[in-house]
Amino acid sequence: MFKKLLPAVLLLMSFNVQAFLVTDFSGNRVNVRDLAGDGRWMVVMLWQLQCVLCEQQKPTLEAFHEKHKQSKAHVVGLATDGHEYMAEIKQFFDEKPTAFPSHVVFGDVFSDQIFKETGKSFATSPGYLIYSPDGELQQAINGRIDINELVDYIENQF
Repeated sequence: MFKKLLPAVLLLMSFNVQAFLVTDFSGNRVNVRDLAGDGRWMVVMLWQLQCVLCEQQKPTLEAFHEKHKQSKAHVVGLATDGHEYMAEIKQFFDEKPTAFPSHVVFGDVFSDQIFKETGKSFATSPGYLIYSPDGELQQAINGRIDINELVDYIENQF
């Protein structure tokens, strides 16, 4: 079932999450490393303001997050438009909040950070980073995927 995702998978090797700084909507710095490795799977959704596919996939990820956040997995969003669009991102998120938290990348260093984290460039949204319960990057996916297959794959890891 997850085999359909293989063309979209950019990385299947394990790496510990590296320092990957983002901010919350108040401008406080957050290290993605601190969000992973707490004994739960972590799915990071990379999204953008003008990404229609991102908006279509968010409800599935919200349901997954709500179902598993207390025990087996959680979702974190990263708005990849960049910190320079913080006002627009915050307004968008206020109007269309999600059940999972989101943070904002620093646009001027995001490309370098994502490359150091995954070994690949992420040219489009949505994108997904999947971390194991011990904080190791398991997969980096960029581009169009069947979000239900992704959720099924992770749930089969429990």
